[in-house]
Amino acid sequence: MALEAGTKEAEIKAGVEKVVGGRRIDVWTIGTTDNLDLRREKHGRPTIWHYWKPDTERTATSVASYFKGKGMKVYTGEGAGEGKATYVYITW
Repeated sequence: MALEAGTKEAEIKAGVEKVVGGRRIDVWTIGTTDNLDLRREKHGRPTIWHYWKPDTERTATSVASYFKGKGMKVYTGEGAGEGKATYVYITW
């Protein structure tokens, strides 16, 4: 699931909240990347995979920080922190 390019912070947060719904937020992982295919591969090609293309890199990192603060896990595996935060994604 992806929203159109240039999605603003409030829209991405609302999208994440809609996907997560009432489920436990601590079972979800959020991350940022500039290569969705490679990052999805690093996660083991999960079937539950949602992503958004924010309007700026700052928006991407802000959304990830916001959900980390709410208890969502943050991807820390291979490639974490590399490249630009072109996309925000969540997976379970």
